[in-house]
Amino acid sequence: MRGFSAACKAPLFQFRGEKSGLGRARLIRQTRTMELLEQDAPPLPDELEPEEESPYLRRQKAVPVRRKRISRRVRWVVFALGVLLPVGGAGYWLATFAFTSPSFVLSVPEDIVVVGNRFVSREEVLGVLGLPLTGNRRAGTNVFRISLDAKRRLVETLPWVRTAAVTRLLPHGLLVSITERTPVAFASLGGRVSLVDSDGMLLEKPENAVFDFPVLSGLENLAGVEERRARLDLYQEFMQQLGVEAPRAGWMISEVDVSDPEDLKALLILGQQTVNVHFGRKDFLERFRSFLALLPELQKSNPRLDSVDLRYRNQIVVNPQPAVPPPAGSAASPTGDGKD
Repeated sequence: MRGFSAACKAPLFQFRGEKSGLGRARLIRQTRTMELLEQDAPPLPDELEPEEESPYLRRQKAVPVRRKRISRRVRWVVFALGVLLPVGGAGYWLATFAFTSPSFVLSVPEDIVVVGNRFVSREEVLGVLGLPLTGNRRAGTNVFRISLDAKRRLVETLPWVRTAAVTRLLPHGLLVSITERTPVAFASLGGRVSLVDSDGMLLEKPENAVFDFPVLSGLENLAGVEERRARLDLYQEFMQQLGVEAPRAGWMISEVDVSDPEDLKALLILGQQTVNVHFGRKDFLERFRSFLALLPELQKSNPRLDSVDLRYRNQIVVNPQPAVPPPAGSAASPTGDGKD
């Protein structure tokens, strides 16, 4: 646009000598046109201020600066010397201190804390742990050298212990948490009566412990643990249904026989009356209520009942007790004065 302005200046000098009004008018128009063009035209590069940038110049291309890269091997060496070596040294020092310091040695029985035990004595737990708790720290056992899993398995060998957990109590202590077995009945096995839990584990009755369970029979000569558990599940279902209902009606469940998995039998006692009742394998509460409802009618015809079979729908099989024979010496014999 600046070139166009320069080109148009030549005719201006040609019209300066003209005196006519037409020439002056043309000169004025040209002058105004040039002023407008000069105002709208962008500045040329040589006319720009130092801070300004011409819109017609291309953007300068950034020249990348190459930086010298550190090799990976050097970086690993720096990381190992600056981080791994101090951390490893601190860890080695802490491990050495933990395994050799007398502050972490179990030396007295009070260092062992037993919780959750009711029938398992503290002495039994300390006995199976087998730790030298003599009071001498030099002869004691470092708490970090003990295998907690091995000690847990030893505690679980106790008959009354169902599960156990062993944890460290810093600086020098062990916490033994016990979950004991729950007995569900007295089991008669081989002429000996012991407590038994739901897993079929036989338990010795603890001293000064009182339990009120029926005597459970029929667990002898079973194939394995699973079959024993199945019979115990049948017994527990029976007790769950009748454990409250029977005493409420005045009857005591004295014995339960699970030798036949299809026929659970129970000896019920009411005062001086005892009745063997066949309950089958299900609907124990419903059948017991039927027994209570029909018992008065049954006793009218059979005052003394030996057994009642409730396994049949809409039918009760009654077996009366046999008549008791009189004592041998109770019969009257003729007497005389011995004289002829």
